[in-house]
Amino acid sequence: MNVTRQGGGIRVPVLTASVFLTVGAVCLTGCGNVASDDRAASSSGDSAVELNAGGDCAGRDVVVNRDGAGIVLDGECGTVTIEANGVSADIGSSDAVLIRGQDTNVIGGRTGTLTVAGRTNSANIETVEAIEVQGNGVTVVGKQAGRISVAGSGNSITVDDSGVTTVSGNDNFVRAQEMDSVELTGSNNSVDWESGAAAPVSDSGSENRLTAPGQ
Repeated sequence: MNVTRQGGGIRVPVLTASVFLTVGAVCLTGCGNVASDDRAASSSGDSAVELNAGGDCAGRDVVVNRDGAGIVLDGECGTVTIEANGVSADIGSSDAVLIRGQDTNVIGGRTGTLTVAGRTNSANIETVEAIEVQGNGVTVVGKQAGRISVAGSGNSITVDDSGVTTVSGNDNFVRAQEMDSVELTGSNNSVDWESGAAAPVSDSGSENRLTAPGQ
C-alpha cells in the first residue's frame, strides 16, 4: 500500500469500490450456498417419506397416502401415518401408528402409540404402549397395552393385558384378561375383565355394563 504525504500529514488512501465488490461477491456466493445447503438438509430431515409400495423405514417417519395400497414396512419406523382408505399394512416395529382413513387394516409387532381415527378401521398389534381410539366402528386386538382410551362409538378393543382403561364414548366394547383400572364417562359401554381391578375407579356415565373378576 502506498502512503502519500499531504500538508505535513499522512493520508492513507481509501480502498476502491472494486475491492468491496469483489469481497462481497465472494461472500454472497460462498455464504449463500452454505445457508441454502443447511436449509435443504434440515428440510429433508424433518419431512416424512412416502412408502406407498412398502420398503425399509430406516428409522424415518412414513406416510401412506395411496388408496388400496398393500405394504410391508421393514426395519425400525418412526411415526407411520396412513391417510388413505382401504390400506393393508404390515408394520413390524414403529414409534407410533396413526390411522386417519377408513377401511384400513394394520398388523404389527410393536408400536408406541396406536391412534385410530376414521371409520371401520382395524389393527392387530401385539405390544402397544397406548391405544387411542377416536373413530367409529374400529376393531383393535393386541396382547399388551399400557393404556387404553376409547372415544367414538361402536368400537371393539380386545387385549390380554391392559393398564389404565378409559372409555368416554358410547356403545363400545372393551375386554381384557387383566386390567389395572377402569374409568367410564360414556354410556351404554360394555367392559369385561378377568383379573386386576376389583371395580371401576369411576363410572359417571349411564347404562354401562361391567363384568369385573368374580362376577
